[in-house]
Amino acid sequence: MVPFLKKSLKQKVLWETVHYGQQLFKKDIILRLSCSKFNKKKVNSITYKEADLGEKINIRREYSEAITADFTESKIMNLLGGKKNLENRSQIIKELENLGHREFMSFKGESQVGRYNPLNIEIKIMYCSQLKYPLLLELEKSAVDIKDAELKRRELLELIAKYDLKQKLITKEPPTLLFESEFLGESSNE
Repeated sequence: MVPFLKKSLKQKVLWETVHYGQQLFKKDIILRLSCSKFNKKKVNSITYKEADLGEKINIRREYSEAITADFTESKIMNLLGGKKNLENRSQIIKELENLGHREFMSFKGESQVGRYNPLNIEIKIMYCSQLKYPLLLELEKSAVDIKDAELKRRELLELIAKYDLKQKLITKEPPTLLFESEFLGESSNE
């Protein structure tokens, strides 16, 4: 439906994501640990996403940090009230559990990712057999503040209208689709 984006999909990524803190998730806060593999590299990261402020387009403040040997002064662990200086993924998991944020769901898949510079947009085609919609196209713009986020939201809605994508628009993010499938019994085969 948007063939010009195909040339921008430059990189294949295999990923696995584990979500922590079901009570946070029920407040629309996402806390996850991910492992991504691309170009023979493996990257572990932790991400914290605040509650969604958007309506038709998801708008969240997001913090993401690579888990490396010098994982210190973690803004995310500071937000959670935990130790900020941890050395590896195992220590982070232990600290999350000490804070009461236990693993409650996970999923994995593969994506093709890239950037379409003429529209200043990040694109991802994601495949995950665990979701209600196993193949998803994500269009994303980053903003520096809420005012800028509103501008980016309008730009995305214009793109959706221009390419007649409204009937294909899914406003639920992949973690929400997974939660509905695993905890609310919504079919993944629709």
